[in-house]
Amino acid sequence: MVVNWTGLDWLAIFLYLGIMILVGWYVSRKVRNSEDYLMAGRALSYPMVVATVAATWYGSGAVFGTAELAFNAGIAAFVVWCVPAHLGRIPLALWVAPRVRGVKENTIPALLGRLYARPVAFLGAVLIVCYSSRLMDIVSVGIMGNTVTGLPNWVIGAVIVGVVICYSMFGGLWSVVMTDVLQFFLMTSLTLLLLPGVWSSVGGFEGLRAALPAGHFSPTGGLPISQLLVFFLLGFQVYADPAAYQRFGASNSAKTAKRAYLTCLLIWMAFDTVMTMLGLGARAMYPNLQGSKAFLTMAINAMPPFLTGLWICSILAVIMSTMSSFFLVGATTLTCDLIKPLLRPCMTDKEQIRLTRFFMVCIGLCGCLLAFQFSAVLDAVIFLGGLYLASAFVPVLGGLFWRWRFTVAGGFLSMLGGMGTTLVWQFMGNPFGLKPMLVALPVSFILFLLGNMIGKPIDRDAEPVNECE
Repeated sequence: MVVNWTGLDWLAIFLYLGIMILVGWYVSRKVRNSEDYLMAGRALSYPMVVATVAATWYGSGAVFGTAELAFNAGIAAFVVWCVPAHLGRIPLALWVAPRVRGVKENTIPALLGRLYARPVAFLGAVLIVCYSSRLMDIVSVGIMGNTVTGLPNWVIGAVIVGVVICYSMFGGLWSVVMTDVLQFFLMTSLTLLLLPGVWSSVGGFEGLRAALPAGHFSPTGGLPISQLLVFFLLGFQVYADPAAYQRFGASNSAKTAKRAYLTCLLIWMAFDTVMTMLGLGARAMYPNLQGSKAFLTMAINAMPPFLTGLWICSILAVIMSTMSSFFLVGATTLTCDLIKPLLRPCMTDKEQIRLTRFFMVCIGLCGCLLAFQFSAVLDAVIFLGGLYLASAFVPVLGGLFWRWRFTVAGGFLSMLGGMGTTLVWQFMGNPFGLKPMLVALPVSFILFLLGNMIGKPIDRDAEPVNECE
């Protein structure tokens, strides 16, 4: 399928990527120590938290995943994927965000170390580093680049990952947040601009009804119950999401964290509505293409030169904002939760920053090497999101809110059981047609309950030991 792509569109892309690098470099002047670099000095205001949380969470899974699901299953994308995910986040905003803002730990492994002990923290760190590779985001930019230029997916993926690492390395979380603010403006304004033209081209609701299968207007889209349950549960991975916890901790107050997250819920619901409609439009206009390619082809051909390039920038903004956040989270986890406690407990601020930058490069490189094992974004979302949900959800939420007998074994066995069951079930080829998450999450919960019967109960009031004193 030929798309309308001109030199003006390339100009828009190069301007956007250049501006991102310049902003990252400029903001780096705010960094004075490791807390500034890793947590933005815990000084993020309400508008900043709204922009960075909205941009970070709305990555390739939310854009291409929603569009692909709408393309294949219709309005079920909104009913079973989007609505439960956002309604499920209300307790996160009301109770979890203020609680996380009230503790001093910078990362989820550090929080797990305080709640349980080092073995649980180390296991959590390994899990988060894997999750931070953002395979689904690299797959997305590869598909986008291939659709537009015809170049191999891995070439475009490597270029975008390189740019993300470049601007993120300069100023750490300050660079990530300030570029997120610009990317948030791009992703909302230009994606919303696309809808009226597409809606007119397909003939509105009447045109969609005539062009789409009847099942596309069913709330469940004809999907099997096991698949519906997978999409429903994936929304709850945010309860252990390392980037969300980092933003909560970096907010200037617990009230800011709560208000910002509730605001983001409204933004995400509106954005999901638009993406579902665009996915339906892509199915009506290009039914013979694969979901993501149909979505991109439709969008590119619907806009004039330069504006087409800007629209691609808005999608890049969605993906790159998430990539940058998770590359930083993964690198911070390696530095602060693995290397520092194991090898250098008294590491200086400069050493932490230098090592975090090095690990950002390593995570981006590993992501590029692994990402293109997946041909569709939704496949990567389900695998990586399911692995993280099944392994981290129960130990993190249990550590924060469980009020009965509580031991190190509970957290360790729960996380190890969720991780191991996911990988084994995937290797076995998903027996009985069940996705690994549907088996691994109950296993994680059962092992949490059984593990808390083993060993000495944890004293929650004990102060952590400072090894540098």
